Amino acid sequence: MSRKRTQATIPEPYESVASLRVSVMALKELVEALAGQRGGRDDVAVTWGDLVETGVIKPEQVPADIGSDRS
Repeated sequence: MSRKRTQATIPEPYESVASLRVSVMALKELVEALAGQRGGRDDVAVTWGDLVETGVIKPEQVPADIGSDRS
């Protein structure tokens, strides 16, 4: 059974401290979900490194114009 996902939105920050805090907290929540620190495991971001590590792609298939660390 599939569940309906809610679209993550980040409110536009304005000059007030309260507005900036709301925006920062929304960014924090989204980054934590993508990093797998909160939320469901099916919401975690998959990285190029993950794809290489699991053998889905070869290192040379990672686009050359992504990232600056080519270790």
